[in-house]
Amino acid sequence: MVFQTDRLVIRKAEPSDSDVEFFYRLCTDPKVMTNVGFPYGLKITREAIRSGFEQQVTTEFNTRLVVELKATGEPVGECKLGSPDENGISETDIKLLPQFWGKGYGTEIKRGLVDYLFTHTACRAVKASPNKNNIASQRMQEKVGGKKVGEHTYRFPEEMRAYTVDVESYIYQVFREDWERLKK
Repeated sequence: MVFQTDRLVIRKAEPSDSDVEFFYRLCTDPKVMTNVGFPYGLKITREAIRSGFEQQVTTEFNTRLVVELKATGEPVGECKLGSPDENGISETDIKLLPQFWGKGYGTEIKRGLVDYLFTHTACRAVKASPNKNNIASQRMQEKVGGKKVGEHTYRFPEEMRAYTVDVESYIYQVFREDWERLKK
């Protein structure tokens, strides 16, 4: 286990059949993947997912993390803790299966990710880049103290354009000093 919240457990993904199947389900779901540029879901195989898990780094940073319900162990999504870059900025990411949207899990995960990064690294800010069309994700950033600091458009390489769309996003950052003030 990496950390837990009131309702959730966050742990590293493993090359087990259950984790591979869960990630396959998550990554190939068009509802989940539309906001990150894959309107038909990610074109990936179970074998590629398993291989990725087998080659993951041993740390909890920059690797796939599974989000499970604490009460049942049912996986509901995935998230990422990014290591601080040269500017002291860590990046996070969260994806949930659609049946778990609107229940506050995203905000609970994001709060846990931000707290973990500020507790276990020297990062000065935690960044996320929600799609401009994903109002729920933007609200989630704001609920944990995120401030909109810019905009960005990601364009996939030419060879991927047949099955992707450009991703227009806002850039949010939670600054350490703001987080520490909010926690008091």
